[in-house]
Amino acid sequence: MYELPPNIESKFRLVHIAARRAEQLMQGARKRVETTHTKAARVALDEVHADLVRWQIAGTEAIETDAESASSADLLPTAAD
Repeated sequence: MYELPPNIESKFRLVHIAARRAEQLMQGARKRVETTHTKAARVALDEVHADLVRWQIAGTEAIETDAESASSADLLPTAAD
């Protein structure tokens, strides 16, 4: 069975990242790894396992800033202030 790369926590994320990279390869992007495989999906998996595909979770920054503002908004003055 295929082992997960250390920077990817689930097989679902691995499949999603590899699928997005495979789409790029099918549209003409160059391979980032030397491989004997010819199918885009397999090449993409090899690239992900070699840590040659950069990715990030969309919207993470917006969620963090919203959480910070929400936590400061939760601090209401008390009668002692």
